[in-house]
Amino acid sequence: MLLMNFAVALVAGLILFEPFTRAPVSRFTTPRMRRNLANRSFYQAGVAFLTALFIATSPPAPERISPLVVLAVALLLVCASVYWIARGKRLLRQPRVFNNMY
Repeated sequence: MLLMNFAVALVAGLILFEPFTRAPVSRFTTPRMRRNLANRSFYQAGVAFLTALFIATSPPAPERISPLVVLAVALLLVCASVYWIARGKRLLRQPRVFNNMY
């Protein structure tokens, strides 16, 4: 059970900290690159949401970890998935060519 909790925590950490390792959105100029990044964002959102469901529905061993910590991690993953869905939608929008500076 401890090894499974460690594996889930490791995957959740990799999912949560991956956006900090990539280049900013403004560097992607071609539509195909933006689409690929949006699709990857949607995949991350799906994995984070499924992991949150898995964490929230599997009962932890009560002597090892508090249920509040488990639910807090699940809530954090749901918030991350909402962020990645919003980011993917923003990337799929056409970039503005002319900005009004007035």
